[in-house]
Amino acid sequence: MSESVNDLGTKVQNGEWIGVIGSPSYSHSLGADLLEGAYEKGIVGNFCITESKQDGIPIYILGQVVSVSLANPYVERHSVRKITSVRGRAPPLTEQHDVRLMDILVGSVYSWKDGKILPDELGSVPSTGTKIYLLNQEIVDELVREQTGIFYVGKLYNTDIYLPMFFKHFGKDGGLGEGYHIGIFGKSGSGKSYLARMLISVYAKFKEMSVLALDPVGEYAREVRNKGPLLDLLGNVGRVPEMYPISGICLSSPTSFQRILLRSGFLHQLGVVTDENKQNTLDLIETFLTQPAARPPLTYGIQTVQGQVPINHQAAFNNLLDYLGQKIDQIYVSKDPQQRVLGNIQNRRQVLYDIWSSVAELFVPTQGKVKIDSLIERICQQKCIVIIDVSEAAVTSRIFWGPEVMAIVLNEIFTKLRTAAETLYRREELLNLLVVVDEAHRFIPSERPADEDFETLKVTLTTAARETRKYGFGWLFVSTSIAGLEFEVLKQMRICFFGYGLSWGGEIRAMRELIGEGRYLDLYQSFRDPATLLTMGGKQYPFMVYGPVSPLSVSGAPLFFNALDYFNEFPAIDQRKSVLPK
Repeated sequence: MSESVNDLGTKVQNGEWIGVIGSPSYSHSLGADLLEGAYEKGIVGNFCITESKQDGIPIYILGQVVSVSLANPYVERHSVRKITSVRGRAPPLTEQHDVRLMDILVGSVYSWKDGKILPDELGSVPSTGTKIYLLNQEIVDELVREQTGIFYVGKLYNTDIYLPMFFKHFGKDGGLGEGYHIGIFGKSGSGKSYLARMLISVYAKFKEMSVLALDPVGEYAREVRNKGPLLDLLGNVGRVPEMYPISGICLSSPTSFQRILLRSGFLHQLGVVTDENKQNTLDLIETFLTQPAARPPLTYGIQTVQGQVPINHQAAFNNLLDYLGQKIDQIYVSKDPQQRVLGNIQNRRQVLYDIWSSVAELFVPTQGKVKIDSLIERICQQKCIVIIDVSEAAVTSRIFWGPEVMAIVLNEIFTKLRTAAETLYRREELLNLLVVVDEAHRFIPSERPADEDFETLKVTLTTAARETRKYGFGWLFVSTSIAGLEFEVLKQMRICFFGYGLSWGGEIRAMRELIGEGRYLDLYQSFRDPATLLTMGGKQYPFMVYGPVSPLSVSGAPLFFNALDYFNEFPAIDQRKSVLPK
């Protein structure tokens, strides 16, 4: 870029002139008169740029057209309306005196100073008659030429202009120095899962960053297994995703073991009924498994090592039952309940063992499984891309499983990740991790979960959304609903993508609480259903994005774009050198 020649100004003036600044105009929104030659152009959603001066320095104001209106004061007269109601037209008053007005909301302002393009603020308003030009790819490329961390996942709404977006890792060197929380919301079929996968592949380009994706329906894992675009995109940047079924993760927390064993019905089959007695029994089991002094000659443990007897071994289990029989007075004081438990220990050993082994399978490291601590190390230290398939299809028949068990497992994973992040933070290091949670409404619902373990998981995630940002630990929540999510988590979102289908009831009210009232929502509500377009032979996934995500909206004001075709356009974007990040 030449320091003496304003290349940006030249490219703006060579652009398509479509209107002029009109009245009234404000520093946050510009009223504009559309040129007569542009009356038939479809420009709603398009970006415009105008050149002005502020403090003697050239400035460039960018804004998005959110509405176009028509004004004709002659036609508004009663006498003319009577004529048009009879004849349909009243020449020369109709048509020839029509004026089209554009409403342009200011997104960002740049100044040209000392041969550089710098972000600025609009402290005044251009004069009426100032020319307004349509933004084009050449102008956009000039604006971002010297900027880093630019990526492309969509095109400006109703245009073929690639929308530049800022994405940086969460570390200190060349990164943001903090975690970003991101949300992608939209009705089923709105393209949110495709957008999420594009963002995963974007963040994967940062080798110093790790990504953990939770896959509740198994679509990410299925795509990788079938060698789909996600595998190619990650492979192109030298990242090979690691996939683990949820049943392939070996847990280690005694608390998790107690909670899952309680869920399994084991204590009920043992004859322990009340909550207090159940907890006494669980404490005895933990003592047997974790304290050597309480064990028989053989050794056991939730985390077994070479030379130990696994907790799913029947001989070890029989020793456990004998131990519980010896400690029966610590479970029940009354004789009748004691005899009931002792009778079940004697007569129902196989039934009890079948339940026990299905739980123990989650805690015993066998071939093909990964210890949870090893998994945490791979994520936090080795900076891996990890996909955990938590769908029902990923669960083997040998283990005890259900939604509540999934909540317990996820809570252990997230708790250990946060502990690792805190440890690094005390050493003045950042974790530099993005966790992707698909189907987020299942884990952080707006209502209080009826189940205790789901409530614990919700508290863990809500607390993390408030506190992990400083650790370089960000979250990407994907959901079909805004109103159905915990609002405390929504308030922590730095960037939000809104796809089609959130235009009514509680959804639109929640959106108003996040971004406020305004004409942005009018344009959002005009989005067409992608499913309808698909049946007509087209494919478009429109989004409104809110937050500091693009140089075209430095203020963080909402932007509108169509997501790139995940299967064709997005993989090819790296071949377009003009829009490659530096």
